[in-house]
Amino acid sequence: MLTHPTLDQLNAMGLYGMAKAFNDLAANAESDSLRHADWLALLLDREAAHRQDKRLGEGVRFFV
Repeated sequence: MLTHPTLDQLNAMGLYGMAKAFNDLAANAESDSLRHADWLALLLDREAAHRQDKRLGEGVRFFV
């Protein structure tokens, strides 16, 4: 699997949570047993969490 071009493309698209999750999953031997749909679900969950964390962090700075 070509990991570097995929990571480059995810980062270029601003999908930083997915890029980190992709890197983490690719480095974890246990993730080889996951189905494609499960891999995708994990990537999407991490991207959503990353964006939520970013939004929450921006709100804190606004009120400080």
